[in-house]
Amino acid sequence: MKHALLLPAFAGLAALAACATPAPLVTNCPNVAVLAQGSSLTEFLPGRDDVAAQITQAKITGVAGSCTLVKHKKQHFLQVVFQAGFAATNGPANTSQSLALPYLVSVSQGDDIISVSGGTIVLNFDGNASTAAATTKPVTLKFPDTPDTAATDVLVSFHLTPDQLAYNASHQTP
Repeated sequence: MKHALLLPAFAGLAALAACATPAPLVTNCPNVAVLAQGSSLTEFLPGRDDVAAQITQAKITGVAGSCTLVKHKKQHFLQVVFQAGFAATNGPANTSQSLALPYLVSVSQGDDIISVSGGTIVLNFDGNASTAAATTKPVTLKFPDTPDTAATDVLVSFHLTPDQLAYNASHQTP
């Protein structure tokens, strides 16, 4: 009987909750993506590019994360948190159980590069595994909450040598 008396109170709270201000719409978030030209890496023994000399063939499988509006004291900013996924195949010339592959995170607006930071992803081939996958630690970036930020690109790519970039250009899949 006591519980039946509480129903009107809960109904009143539910009605108030329905009137609560919705979370602010975040519209100025930057574009976070994988740079197409740097999305794959094929590594060979030095001076060779034949199949027997292939150490690995790796790909960035994607990026996933969030963009939230943060209100701290009198400041408002956008916080972008994301992780990048990587996968690789073990080539016949790989003599170790793991590979450390360099990658870049660049921030740009149009043709202007604002910043570039580097990292290394370690892929472990356990036992006789022919493939390995790994995900970066979360990357956190802060941006002003302005319309200009919506024109900002955050791009993840392998840190490629000129030879690796040329290899990618000549071995693109449709």
